[in-house]
Amino acid sequence: MIEFVPLATAKESKGVRLVLNGVVPSPWSEAVKGVFRIAEIPVIAVRAMPGDKEVSAWAGLDNAPVVFHGREPARSTAGAVVGLVARLAPGKVLPLDQAARVDAMGVIDMIAGEDGLGWNGRLAMIHAGLVDGIGFPPQVSSYLGKRYGYKPEAMEGLIERVQAQFAVLQARLEAQQARGFAYLGGAQPSALDVYTATFLTPMVQLKQEDCPRMFAPMISAFGAAAKMFGSLVPPALLELRAKMFAEHLEFPIAI
Repeated sequence: MIEFVPLATAKESKGVRLVLNGVVPSPWSEAVKGVFRIAEIPVIAVRAMPGDKEVSAWAGLDNAPVVFHGREPARSTAGAVVGLVARLAPGKVLPLDQAARVDAMGVIDMIAGEDGLGWNGRLAMIHAGLVDGIGFPPQVSSYLGKRYGYKPEAMEGLIERVQAQFAVLQARLEAQQARGFAYLGGAQPSALDVYTATFLTPMVQLKQEDCPRMFAPMISAFGAAAKMFGSLVPPALLELRAKMFAEHLEFPIAI
């Protein structure tokens, strides 16, 4: 469903084109791949690599993911991307009911938005790189810290914030299971399940075979988040993640 192509091919194409992180299984990039996958929308993608100014110039951002659709403006936020997929494949990734859609989008923002689950996990990796000698390499941690608001005081209450976010997801999953559903989205996986599964990736201890293309030094960076938060992840969420990767998402993870 996702074909990686040279930049020149992507520039000439008119369908959905993605710019994705080509170094690590960034939850933001992996979630974008996942929602297009469960929506059964074929896409092409290029990898954003460090220092690749040509890709950045085309994308208009020195970041990933970026999503292009036809001649529409580029999208990079979770809300914009999920909204696009929901428009292209109604009912596949978001509920059709408007109130339920609003609720789902709020949870997605808690996962992927500012100060969300992914944001807090990234702070842990940055902190570990700067202070503990693990996590991202120091030069990478310093760069990311300036981009994403890292200060030592940002670590205050970090574990409690992440626990509260886990609690929201766990309560929602338990409510669905009480209704006889296996997924956060109900009977079928939705964007909620994709974002939960992919954003839990830094919280588990990855092995090289889980993501063969991942730069080896970055495995320890993800390990820093797993060290801080791994024991806090509710077992039901880990089971959901395993089910998603076994049945709906690509595994091993291909970046």
